[in-house]
Amino acid sequence: QSAAEPLTRCVPRRSDIFHALPFLSMTPPAGPGRHTSGQGRRRYAPAAAAVLLVLAAAACSPSATDTSAPDAAAGAEGAGAAPSFPTHVHALALKPGTTEVLIASHEGIFEVSGDALTATGANVDLMGFTVAADGDYLASGHPGPGVDLPEPAGLISSVDGESWSVESLGGESDFHALTATSGGIIGFDGTLRLSRDGKTWTEARTQLRPYSLAGSPAGPLAVATSESGPYVSRDAGDQWSALPDAPVIVVAAVTDSSRIVGVLPDGGIVTSADEGRTWAAAGSVTGYPVAVTAAETPDGLHIWVMTDAGLEHSIDGGQQFHTVVKQPGAAS
Repeated sequence: QSAAEPLTRCVPRRSDIFHALPFLSMTPPAGPGRHTSGQGRRRYAPAAAAVLLVLAAAACSPSATDTSAPDAAAGAEGAGAAPSFPTHVHALALKPGTTEVLIASHEGIFEVSGDALTATGANVDLMGFTVAADGDYLASGHPGPGVDLPEPAGLISSVDGESWSVESLGGESDFHALTATSGGIIGFDGTLRLSRDGKTWTEARTQLRPYSLAGSPAGPLAVATSESGPYVSRDAGDQWSALPDAPVIVVAAVTDSSRIVGVLPDGGIVTSADEGRTWAAAGSVTGYPVAVTAAETPDGLHIWVMTDAGLEHSIDGGQQFHTVVKQPGAAS
């Protein structure tokens, strides 16, 4: 990765996280459901976010598998079996119309099977990943051994995560942040870009360097996280506005009804039902957050967060979490 590239969502070592805890310990708690302008948490959150984002960058240094040359058909199985748990997780998403979680990782897509994860996709390092309105998977990254895709892959699409085809920018772009809205695709490869059809791209009028992007194909709302705080776009990613009273969040999700779910550097959960103008604090996850997805169901707001402890799930809007799949070696 060059200095100009965005950070990937990998897990720093626990020992490194502990060095950042003095920053996090100065973040005052907020009770469940308490509305806040973000001033209390925001006082120290920028420093904590900056430290943890730098740690994430260090944890994601490229490996030999990131730049392996393709040598077989796309979707072919790469050399060696997939691990039982992904080494790096870059994004979470849901299968359309379901609460089935898709985990986009350094080794491709994983799905939840009981209390374990199962690799279900081709060996592609999915740096950016999202699901489009038609259910197609959209991604970017690097082909693993035995996968016939350009390096970098550009924007690729798949209906199942096994066979991928290049939509555009193959061999040119590596979108480390990617999302879809009702207005099309938003991607960041060093420049914030927009595409309505996945084929042609324009540059967004407002340029940011986001750590992550979030949106929903059901509407034009999009959220970008950064070290200085979140930004929101209400026109599918073309123009962006800072949210000066919002807490600094590491990763975010946008539901189909435009509710924003954010995860703070210390694992705290915040939500906004008014496009980021006001925020309500909920509970917290147990580990360092690297990816989040959410869905509003008849039973309430469900939130899934991948942390260095494993995949954590809340069925009550983030008030309480339980670990669905524990990461091997994580502390009990």
